[in-house]
Amino acid sequence: MTGTLLAVLKVILGFVLLYFGGDWLVNGGVSLARRFRISPLVIGLTIVAFGTSAPELLVSMTSAIKGSAGIAMGNVLGSNVANIGLILGLTAMLCPIITQNSRIIANGLVMIAASVMVLLFSLNNGISRIEGLILFISIVAFTVISIYTGRTRKDDMPESDAPDREMKAVWATLLIILACLMLSFGADFMVDGATVLAQAIGVSDKVIGLTVVALGTSLPELAASVAAALKKEMDISIGNIIGSNIFNLLCVLGVSASIRPISFNFEQYLTDYIILLVFSVGLLLLVKPWRKEGRLGRLSGLVMFAAYAVYAWSLF
Repeated sequence: MTGTLLAVLKVILGFVLLYFGGDWLVNGGVSLARRFRISPLVIGLTIVAFGTSAPELLVSMTSAIKGSAGIAMGNVLGSNVANIGLILGLTAMLCPIITQNSRIIANGLVMIAASVMVLLFSLNNGISRIEGLILFISIVAFTVISIYTGRTRKDDMPESDAPDREMKAVWATLLIILACLMLSFGADFMVDGATVLAQAIGVSDKVIGLTVVALGTSLPELAASVAAALKKEMDISIGNIIGSNIFNLLCVLGVSASIRPISFNFEQYLTDYIILLVFSVGLLLLVKPWRKEGRLGRLSGLVMFAAYAVYAWSLF
């Protein structure tokens, strides 16, 4: 009984840290974007996305080192599906997301390409150390290119958002660091509490990785995306999800496999790979790529959320 009560308290504390961490991360990211005239979408794709993906990195690295490849792979695949279906779905239901389609489609295609790359690497029932290094090099290249192209485009920055009205860069950076720590600890508390409760009712490691751990480590994305949407920073909201998925595939798996090659039964995850690709392609179709301005309305959000609910239910 004491263990269950402690698990519940961890979940509550986790929610509090996630709420304030998400809000502060967006505030710090927006301030840096405006001060250095970097596109908010790029801030979402890099700083915010990497910060909210820190829990996935820690969980997968720890799982890989301990030899629990099932949780490591399930965490990444499950988190990416949850990011699109649950996180972005809920965000769009709360506040419709409007953004520039050309940027979203380009980065969405990178996300799909990263998914296919991991799928091909996994055909030999694991990800080797060399393949992990290739994935890591890919995320470094993506980040450099994103920041470079983001700084060469000034049309994304409203003229009214003068840099001198924003907080100093050092304070914005410190706020981002503090927010990332709060999100990491908050997600950790949530995962610990939820895992204890899940194990108590006899849930398998694979299902825990694909649901409980994946949902727990995706909570920072939810906190940041909802906070950004409510502040009308739509590019940060959707950029956070796409960037987090790219980070999970290339950096989380890349670093984990570089430390210790990941071995698993590919056939057990084939369905999850296919579902991830379906969700990724579905996201690009829902924003209507044939239009100049993309829009994820409440109906689209409901469709994404319902699709994720069906997926999660099927795991049990």
